[in-house]
Amino acid sequence: MPRSMTGFGQADRDGYHIEIKGVNHRYRDIRVRIPKDLSSFEIPARDLVQEHVARGKVEVNITRGVSAGVQERLAVNWELARLYSEDIGRMAREFGGEVTFRDILMLPGILGESARNIEEQWPPLREGIIEALASFTEAKAEEGRRLKADISERLEALVRMHENMNLAAQGMVDIFRERLRSRLQELLGDKADKVDETRLEQEIALMADRSDITEELVRLHSHITSFKGIIDAPDPSIGRRLDFMLQEINRELNTIGSKSQIITLSHIVIEAKAEVEKIREQVQNIE
Repeated sequence: MPRSMTGFGQADRDGYHIEIKGVNHRYRDIRVRIPKDLSSFEIPARDLVQEHVARGKVEVNITRGVSAGVQERLAVNWELARLYSEDIGRMAREFGGEVTFRDILMLPGILGESARNIEEQWPPLREGIIEALASFTEAKAEEGRRLKADISERLEALVRMHENMNLAAQGMVDIFRERLRSRLQELLGDKADKVDETRLEQEIALMADRSDITEELVRLHSHITSFKGIIDAPDPSIGRRLDFMLQEINRELNTIGSKSQIITLSHIVIEAKAEVEKIREQVQNIE
């Protein structure tokens, strides 16, 4: 079942709020935003998310609320607070104004957590990330189901177009023969009956060989079947393989279009290429 690269998940655990957002990206790009005093957890958090993501740009945003549990662990950096107070007080006297403890409290580094408790925070934070990842993964899976339904419908349209190409190709030699005879009649008039039939059939056979699309139709059918097999597979990270198969399908359609000698077949090829492009747009969202 394919899984989308787009999704959102969140969780709250022990005073921490974790949000995970995913968008389309050619490669895997994971970025973690975390409070400065918890920067030692940035790499473990990224590694944890990386286990659940194969492709896409993922942003992890971890913020901390002041819950009762977190309040007990807060520590004031008194030395830094005094330095701030002296400098800001000097600025207030120089330029006018008042300084309150709230002004100092808002400055970076004043409130932190005691070193003794830093390591204790990873287990609950890890559980919060895992919970957010579960929500994130489910959102991507749900979007993946919608993508699969749309792609499967378009694949069925491609199968029908392949069948119509087969039918159109069967009459291509007769159409070319009639076209050649009609052209000769225009050019030679009454003398057209004197044209060497053997030579005429040789020209028709030569043109038929150049325009033969049997091999292309066989390969096209094989690629469509392979594509359906990949999208029905249990592996959720199939975006790259689907994109490759679309390139192969498009290559065969281009060859068929270049060999086509009849308008009917050319129109079917154009419609098929338009359908492939719509499928490609959807595949760009698959992980």
